[in-house]
Amino acid sequence: MKQADELGIGVIVRFNEDPANSFQRLRAIGLSHCQLAAPPDEYLYGTAGRRNTRNLLNAIEEYDMCVTSLFISFPNQDWSDWKNGIGLVPPATRAQRIVRACRSADWARELGVTQIASHVGCIPEDAGDANYPGFIEAMRGLCLLLEANSQVMAYETGQESIKVLARAMHDIGANNQRINFDPANLLIYNQEDPMELVKAMGKLVVHIHCKDGCRPETPDKLGKEARLGEGDTNFSELFKALYRQGYRGPLTIEREIATGAELNNDIKHAIELLEKLKAEMAGVNL
Repeated sequence: MKQADELGIGVIVRFNEDPANSFQRLRAIGLSHCQLAAPPDEYLYGTAGRRNTRNLLNAIEEYDMCVTSLFISFPNQDWSDWKNGIGLVPPATRAQRIVRACRSADWARELGVTQIASHVGCIPEDAGDANYPGFIEAMRGLCLLLEANSQVMAYETGQESIKVLARAMHDIGANNQRINFDPANLLIYNQEDPMELVKAMGKLVVHIHCKDGCRPETPDKLGKEARLGEGDTNFSELFKALYRQGYRGPLTIEREIATGAELNNDIKHAIELLEKLKAEMAGVNL
């Protein structure tokens, strides 16, 4: 697999089509990096899984792609009830999801991927919550497995406050915990300004989702995603602040709209903005 470029620009590649088709399109617009997301059973398990994984490895080699990270998701998550229905926090689904997370991590190791990212769920604000100790113990076990695989656990930001995320990472206590920084999510879920996370935990960021967004209009709703640079994250300043802290990791464009001309244009727009920011910072004497 291709080695990661410094500040390599890529996109999220999902499995709703043959990944080789996605790689071909990425190469056509000059990109060679991607974050794989949510591999289905047909890649993780059994004879079909082995065959499809071989085909995926062949496609990665054919298109000379760098897979920077695997984003783990879980079947049957209830995003309409995101506070209670997703990730590893809900106790009713935690055991089966931990099994899938472990298998996904081992599968990523077969690809040579060392970053594992995920929405782990809405971590309880109260450390005395009955679900909190079980979540912490499960995450500790997952982090230990990743450590044995020479992998890191990168938490997707946004669904909990900076204080709650920091407390959970401290309580888990593993040395391979990092952050998959999604600045838009902090606004969409109405948490702190993204720059506050950069100031408090920027040194732990190993992956950036280049996504923009706005806060909800009312507290009981979620905010809206926006084209990169056109939301309220102040993305350019976030990038510059992280660069000054030493960040040189992946820049993964995320735009959650339907496939089509608008998506293609927004990705091209994001590439142009990121290349501009990289060029600006390359000339800065730090």
